Amino acid sequence: MKELLRDPRIRRLLLANITGSIGSGITIIAIPWLLIQREHGEQLYGYITILSTLALFAFVPHYGSWLDRHSRKTAMLAAEVFGAVTTLSMTAWMLVTGETATWQLLVLFCSGMLYYTLHFPAKFAFVQQVFERRHYQQLMGLLEIQGQTAAMLAGGLAAVLLDHVSFSTILLIDGATYVVSWLVQRPLPYTATHLEVDRPATSVSADFFEGLRWLRDRPAFTTFILCTLAPFVAVMVGNYLFPIYVQNILRAPAFVFGTGEMAFSVGAIAAGLVGPKILVRIPPATVALAMMGIFLLGLALLSAVPTVAAFYFALILLGLGNAGSRVARGSVLLHVVPNALMGRVNVVIGALDRLVRTLMQFAAIAVVVRSDAALAFGGLLAFTGLALLLAWFTRAALPRTAASTAAPS
Repeated sequence: MKELLRDPRIRRLLLANITGSIGSGITIIAIPWLLIQREHGEQLYGYITILSTLALFAFVPHYGSWLDRHSRKTAMLAAEVFGAVTTLSMTAWMLVTGETATWQLLVLFCSGMLYYTLHFPAKFAFVQQVFERRHYQQLMGLLEIQGQTAAMLAGGLAAVLLDHVSFSTILLIDGATYVVSWLVQRPLPYTATHLEVDRPATSVSADFFEGLRWLRDRPAFTTFILCTLAPFVAVMVGNYLFPIYVQNILRAPAFVFGTGEMAFSVGAIAAGLVGPKILVRIPPATVALAMMGIFLLGLALLSAVPTVAAFYFALILLGLGNAGSRVARGSVLLHVVPNALMGRVNVVIGALDRLVRTLMQFAAIAVVVRSDAALAFGGLLAFTGLALLLAWFTRAALPRTAASTAAPS
């Protein structure tokens, strides 16, 4: 890891990511909290999450196809420009009108989700293309540590800022971080080697089905990879439930919500630190299964023990379990999926993720309306438990080590 940190490209990449993630993280935490304070805010927040997820579901195949035909660095820089323009233009509108309308919160929330959709697939393909295979495990760990450190700082700052400064000030901070992130990434040396391979022109649907065929030809491997997405799906649905849980079940202030985000990040940082070291000694399938088990314990706590202390401890477990399974899965994908296909394969995985996430979001809203967020976490517990069972039965499809280069059949 020390060798990697001496690489100026890694230092620039980490600095850019942590800067952008802090700003966008503060906004993503602040918007749900502000929304649920308004009339019918809980339902509105849930439905806008579903609508944005469906919109991105339609958008991602086009983006994945574009990503495999264009510079990954250009895509990363374009994401920062998009984040800065949308955030700062909305901030200017709020400063001129002197108010923050509900529709503005919804636009900013959708823009934040789109930013993540643009940024992370491009970063994943960029890292795979630029760095040597022997560094993949350490890279996944470093990026996880960086992202979660940013999330922890964002949670702490949000906990303080929400009660002491205006929302427009928070947005100005967010917009500035996108600008800094763009400036830091701009000088990164990069050659789009995937464009040197001649490929016939194909349609977006053909690209999507090419990625689908690659996964279909490896059914057990694909089943395992999709099952290890369950913690991430549960976290995305949990992002809707957490502020409602804090306000309605714990009856606690914004500070508890922000501190909970920090607790989640502490667990994820721990996964980023130990994950790469564990993957050198233990098969990635075993690591992913163990981390999913830890995640289940966190969900069980949220469902059964509604106290502030249990909330913090549960989020540490959720952060550890989600990030740990993600490091294991990401390391395997980096080694197994050809770089020229990475965009298309990621698109299919992302599309299936969003489809399941949408269904789970509808279920969570229905449970919250009829009962409470604690019961909704119980539903996520059952969902993740079923995924863990399926992953257990298909674990033999993964390479014995994350560094294996042979694609499983």
